[in-house]
Amino acid sequence: MRYSWRAANGAVVCLLTLGAASASAHADPSGVVIAVVQAAHVDGQTGKMILAQAAPVYSGDHITTDAAGLVQVKFRDDTKLVIGPNAMMVIDAFVFSGKYTARQISINAVRGAFRFITGNSAKDAYSITTPTATIAVRG
Repeated sequence: MRYSWRAANGAVVCLLTLGAASASAHADPSGVVIAVVQAAHVDGQTGKMILAQAAPVYSGDHITTDAAGLVQVKFRDDTKLVIGPNAMMVIDAFVFSGKYTARQISINAVRGAFRFITGNSAKDAYSITTPTATIAVRG
């Protein structure tokens, strides 16, 4: 039996192309960084990296600021989150029901201070967990 390298190479190239396309097709980001003061980093879907303006934020990301750090994030439903110095936030879930509204938003404030402004989603979709309590928006 004679083996054709040309056919085998074509199949390998086709498989590699399909694999690269599926690997690069990340889900749409939940939000985007609109400002960073001093230093902050994110560890999540895109790996561990220093945050910069216009960086995407995904569900599952851990955002950490340094001693003078401050990060402002705007989510697709116009929810805004400001994370203060020496803080760590985990975007547990940001499940969208449409392009600009969320069915579930769950954030874990591990440590530090933050400011949270709800967006266009239903108020019962929001849940914020802190080390000592869970905060939910009502009315």
